[in-house]
Amino acid sequence: MLIVNGVYIATFYYKFGAFHEPFTFMLFYINFAWMLATSMVKPYDISRTSTFYKVIRSSFFVLAVHVLLVCVYYVFEQSHRYSRELLLLMYTSLFILSFLYKLFFHYAIKFARRRGMNYRNIVIVSQNDNPVQLQSYLSSHPEYGYRVKKVIDTNLPENANFLNDIKVYCLENGIHEIFYSMSAVNYESLAELMNFAEENLIRLKLIADFKWVTFRDLELEKIGEVPVMKVHTTPLDDWDKQLVKRVFDIIFSSIIIVSLLSWLMPVLAILIKIDSRGPVFFKQRRTGRDNKWFWCYKLRTMYVNELSDTLQATENDERITPIGKFLRNSSLDEMPQFFNVFIGDMSVVGPRPHMLKHTQDFSAEVDKFMSRHKIKPGITGLAQSMGYRGETVEFEQKKNRVKLDLFYMNNWTFLFDLKIIVNTVVSILKPN
Repeated sequence: MLIVNGVYIATFYYKFGAFHEPFTFMLFYINFAWMLATSMVKPYDISRTSTFYKVIRSSFFVLAVHVLLVCVYYVFEQSHRYSRELLLLMYTSLFILSFLYKLFFHYAIKFARRRGMNYRNIVIVSQNDNPVQLQSYLSSHPEYGYRVKKVIDTNLPENANFLNDIKVYCLENGIHEIFYSMSAVNYESLAELMNFAEENLIRLKLIADFKWVTFRDLELEKIGEVPVMKVHTTPLDDWDKQLVKRVFDIIFSSIIIVSLLSWLMPVLAILIKIDSRGPVFFKQRRTGRDNKWFWCYKLRTMYVNELSDTLQATENDERITPIGKFLRNSSLDEMPQFFNVFIGDMSVVGPRPHMLKHTQDFSAEVDKFMSRHKIKPGITGLAQSMGYRGETVEFEQKKNRVKLDLFYMNNWTFLFDLKIIVNTVVSILKPN
């Protein structure tokens, strides 16, 4: 709030040299809009273990909502009393200062926690399972500010009366939080412990015992009054990451279509027509996201034949035309797929789509093959950037491609996409 008000006052004075109408009302409105935006987005709903990415994402998201609310007022007010230049200058300064403030605060408090400040004393109740991993993790990350004072294994005979021991230990050692493993839960004991924690201002946290999903992200949501754990199998399960990827796809494909395909397609079309009889474009049903088929477009590289939807092209395939061989070697035959990207059937980067017959065959051969269809297929992918292009005959080739596709899905980042694009271009331009 201090930054928002300070920036507005400073930019108003810088722009006009004095305070005059409508300074006062606008000052009131931006504060009201800020409180409304924060109540909607909840940017302060973060924990000790929150990453800087999460902190800055929620901060910028609330700023975006604030910009929207102020712009809506500008539109409905329809007055020339308000300066658009003031608005631009104010939000530019606000974005920069907010980023620097969050950056400083995030790492300053981590630094303080490493030095033993702002800490929380905790007790872990376990059955020699996930909580032991938790203890190890917190011990290796002092920047979270957790001090594991005691781990109580309820399986041990000496901890038969662990409930009374916890109560005494917590009161004598200034415990702030109790982490209770759900694998060790006894509901009567848990209810008693919850009452004890509430009466003594100690936070109680339950550790979900899901060993089989430890490599995945979990999110708690409520359906009515029933808590439900939602399993995120890939980073692209999150809507904000999907939005980032989709916006990039639209921008990137638009640039390619306008700057390259607008003149290259007519040239290649003429060459294809001169080379052999048949259509310029080849379209084929291929498997897309959620196992739904779509029309995938390519430049025609073969003589017209009846086996195009069932038989994969081989290295010395007699069906390939002379110009088709050049198009395949240079990957120019894939360029029309940028239209697939633009309309949303594909992404720039993702697992390569297969014809329906191959999807059926490969899914029976390769374990977890269908998992690669959780996201949109791509013009290029991690496998292609590492040299797995063209014909796929051997089982090991298929298996390695699927492994790389799954690795990409489970480790997606925007920078990872950019790296794959660069590596693909380099691999195409590199002489064999």
